[in-house]
Amino acid sequence: MNAFDSQKLVDECGDMIYRIALSVLENVDDAEDIVQDVFMKYLDKKMKFDNKDHEKYWLIRVTLNLCYNELKSSRKKYNVELTDDIGKYVEYSDSSNLMDNVKDLKEKYRSVFELFYLDELKISEISKILKINEATVKTRLKRAREKLRKTLKLGGKLDGEF
Repeated sequence: MNAFDSQKLVDECGDMIYRIALSVLENVDDAEDIVQDVFMKYLDKKMKFDNKDHEKYWLIRVTLNLCYNELKSSRKKYNVELTDDIGKYVEYSDSSNLMDNVKDLKEKYRSVFELFYLDELKISEISKILKINEATVKTRLKRAREKLRKTLKLGGKLDGEF
C-alpha cells in the first residue's frame, strides 16, 4: 500500500473508526489513540481483502477489539462527558439531546444503535462484526430504540436500569 492509498483509507474510514472508539471509550484522547492503533495494525498486517466491505468489517472489528482491550487493561470507568467534538461526527437535527441519551445506553445497545444509524450498516453486517446472531442485533436495536423513545419523551437522562 502506498502513501496515497493509506491517506485515502484514512479519509474514508477515519471518522467511522473514531466514532466507534468514542462511543465505546467515551474519551476523546483514548479514541484518537485507538484510531492510530487501528491504522498501524492495518499497515503492519498487509492483509489482502476480498472487497471494500471485507476491509471495512476488519477495521470495525479491530477497532472494537482494541477498545475492549483498553477497557479491560486499564480497568477504567470513564465518567467524562462527551465534548462538542461529537457534533461534527453525528448528523442528527437534535444531536446534543439524542447523543447525550445514546451515550448513556449500555454499551451493547449503544454499539448496535450507532453501527445501524450512524454507520448505516445492515443487521447482517452488524451481526458479523459483533459476532452475534442477527436476532440478537434486532433485539438490541429494538431495546435501544425503546429506551431512547422513553427517555426522550420524559425529557430526562437514562437511569441506571439500562
